[in-house]
Amino acid sequence: SVPPGWTHTGRVNPSHKVQLTFALHQQGVGHLAQLVNAVSDPHSPRYGQHLSLEQVRDLVQPSPVTLVAVLKWLQGHGVEKCRSVITLDFLECHMPASTAERLLPGSEFHHYMKGQHSVVRSPLPYAVPEELAEHVDFVGGLHRFPAERKVVSRAWAKKETESGQDYGGRATFHLGVTPSIIRKRYNMTGEDIGLLPNNSQACAQFLEQYFHQADLAEFMQLFGSSFGHRSQVDQVVGHQGKGKAGLEASLDVEYIMSTGANISTWVFSNAGRHESQEPFLAWLLLLSNMSSLPWVHSVSYGDDEDSLSRAYMERVNVEFMKAAARGLTILFASGDDGAGCRRVPGGNHTFRPSFPASSPYVTTVGGTSFKNP
Repeated sequence: SVPPGWTHTGRVNPSHKVQLTFALHQQGVGHLAQLVNAVSDPHSPRYGQHLSLEQVRDLVQPSPVTLVAVLKWLQGHGVEKCRSVITLDFLECHMPASTAERLLPGSEFHHYMKGQHSVVRSPLPYAVPEELAEHVDFVGGLHRFPAERKVVSRAWAKKETESGQDYGGRATFHLGVTPSIIRKRYNMTGEDIGLLPNNSQACAQFLEQYFHQADLAEFMQLFGSSFGHRSQVDQVVGHQGKGKAGLEASLDVEYIMSTGANISTWVFSNAGRHESQEPFLAWLLLLSNMSSLPWVHSVSYGDDEDSLSRAYMERVNVEFMKAAARGLTILFASGDDGAGCRRVPGGNHTFRPSFPASSPYVTTVGGTSFKNP
């Protein structure tokens, strides 16, 4: 179904190019799960003995039968423009919409708009040929719309401002939750900074959200005087736009570099510039295609779990297992609303978990609201 806020603007032209991601069925997933438990358990003799990306590939890569079957199917429909990843379990292909609709019966591509953001999606379910069902976990680029973080409520701030009192004629001014406040609340001193050369961290940006190096440098000049820090990102992976900086992207970069201070930081910029691209899926593919990555990844992204298919979530969980086997730690946002509750007419309210925060292979911490910092 189409999420609220997205407006249908018509069918795509049959020649319109779409980008689809085929998640090929993997081998060795059970063994991978056992390995993840072993390398993550301090009581295991294999604790800390992480795998390389190439070792992960050898464990989970699709069988030759799967690879041949899927490639033969694609080529039989004239699909030639595809690229794989190191682990061989994803294929990213470009093709005209008309070809995609023949390839995946039931699919029908339409344009949708939300503000200035345009996507191409199919509102209808698709099918793969029966003989391919065991070889393809899911096809990305058809159904999932970009997820957006909810705006944190500022109602309490407005209320406090309106009811503000004058104590002894002295005006009070609250700047907000600055890095020094966060570091103080979590008992971090000026000495609590990264000192080891192999420390590394990263954050991911989606939805045409970008940060600017000049903004980061100015932020650190204003708020980083009490702790050792870096004022520049070490590497940007992906497209870094030249337009106006995004609030969420700036916040992510500035605060990961303030709490994880003096640590080498990367930014993954997955804007989803192609209308049929799924930015989150594009980021997952990067994890399966880069041998050298930061050890810790912070991702401010989430979907309502009930809006996703079981097949999709199970496969994404395997991608997180692959990362864990390599020693990567991935933290996902728990959401601005804390323990989420879906409001249902009639009062039968239901807990609504967020994914990937609910995945057992990532780390999620409940949010903290500092009402009076």
